[in-house]
Amino acid sequence: MVAALTGIISGVLVGYCLQRGGLCFHTATRTALRGDRRLASAWLLAIAVAAVGLTLLYALPLGDDLNRGLAFRPVRNIVGGLTIGVGMVVARTCVSGLFFKLGAGMLGAAVGLVGWAGGELLARHLEIGGPTWLSGGDGATFPGVVDLPRAVVAVPLLLFAIAVARGQRATDAGWTPLRLGTLLGLAVTAAWALAAVGGASFGPSTVGAVSGVADGRPPTWLVCFLLGLILGGAVAARAAGTFDVRGERGPRYVGLLLGGVLLGAGGWIAGGCNLGHGLSGAAQLDISSLVVIAAMTLGTAAAVAVGERLGMLERSSTPRIE
Repeated sequence: MVAALTGIISGVLVGYCLQRGGLCFHTATRTALRGDRRLASAWLLAIAVAAVGLTLLYALPLGDDLNRGLAFRPVRNIVGGLTIGVGMVVARTCVSGLFFKLGAGMLGAAVGLVGWAGGELLARHLEIGGPTWLSGGDGATFPGVVDLPRAVVAVPLLLFAIAVARGQRATDAGWTPLRLGTLLGLAVTAAWALAAVGGASFGPSTVGAVSGVADGRPPTWLVCFLLGLILGGAVAARAAGTFDVRGERGPRYVGLLLGGVLLGAGGWIAGGCNLGHGLSGAAQLDISSLVVIAAMTLGTAAAVAVGERLGMLERSSTPRIE
């Protein structure tokens, strides 16, 4: 009961911020590549706020049983990150976007989630080798590698992220990067704390929920967190007056399904998704998460370039929140 309640609350907090602030990781990456870095700077600030929050949480008894760093497996991290990046372009959204956009009324997101679930289940049968360079824990984080306390890295990162976000105009969803990044970072920190209360060892993510259900051992906190993302998206959309139940055109469903498969497979291969690596792992200051984020960006850029060359994407198009 506690795991379910804390999971739902965590999902609502994160989902509300993502939907209300318009932070889809696909859109953040695509717009940054075109020179508009408002969403990317909000993303960076959210990571920095959560990095400081996790530093404090790890110092408390509540944080004793929490994961302190994800393993660095370069081959899997890079291959998975590239796959996620391509999947975001094909689906025109990220994994978390599928959840909070479904809550906001985008019925086609359900098709994407079917693909996402199938992609994770399919990827479990893939044999991807490669070494494990860092086995996890504090030693798999940037502070651990350079032998510095987390706070010595997290606090300057926060100051830098604030400086980047300050003064930037509001995003298309109406929130400034400073507001969005701060509130999302606090929501991620709260979700980690609630995960500890609920008996989970890791914060916001999507990877592992489908596999756990398929194996008959559903991770209660994680499953309820994902349901909370949908609810949070619905609450945010209604608060902003943007709630709109709608379908999609035929080709869009195909993109959502195929892109969803790539997102699910990529997340499993990388050991984390745009939330697990892009927010939670990055807030841990994990080496693996930094590599996955770079690979996601590269995969997105490559897929856009190929899509434009083949005429599948318009060069003048501006990614939009759907």
